[in-house]
Amino acid sequence: MKRLFAPLFAALALLVAPATLHAQDAGPEATVIAFMDAFSAKDAETMTALMMPDTVVASVQELEGPDDVGFSPMADLVAQLAGLPFDIAEPLWDLRTEEFGTVAVVSASYDFLISGNRSHCGTDIFTLMRVDGAWKIATITYSHETEGCEGPPAE
Repeated sequence: MKRLFAPLFAALALLVAPATLHAQDAGPEATVIAFMDAFSAKDAETMTALMMPDTVVASVQELEGPDDVGFSPMADLVAQLAGLPFDIAEPLWDLRTEEFGTVAVVSASYDFLISGNRSHCGTDIFTLMRVDGAWKIATITYSHETEGCEGPPAE
């Protein structure tokens, strides 16, 4: 009986091992893309799994008077996003990644879409930390632009 199950267990081990290795080997850019896919899906559980517990989001928008600058816990934003009654998406392009051992920075241009219509655009900057073999988002900083939004380059 042991002989019958040994090949089955070996095959299962081969199927499971690459998935585990891939999850641990996913780079910072893959983590950001997975996070933004979860963002568009309003998937709070996945977003939370891809960020550090105390992740902070910061934003800046230049205005005629004082600039609008904001800081808040990402957990609060994730909870708000999950309950939105309309579709959202934030496509990224021109991703640039720099790794420095256990820390990394991913920056990208973005459009923020509400029900398919552009609300604003800007630049996202994600800082990440590799903790226990997995990349986690530590901070998200973005600019908020309402003029000059051209969208991703034509393919």
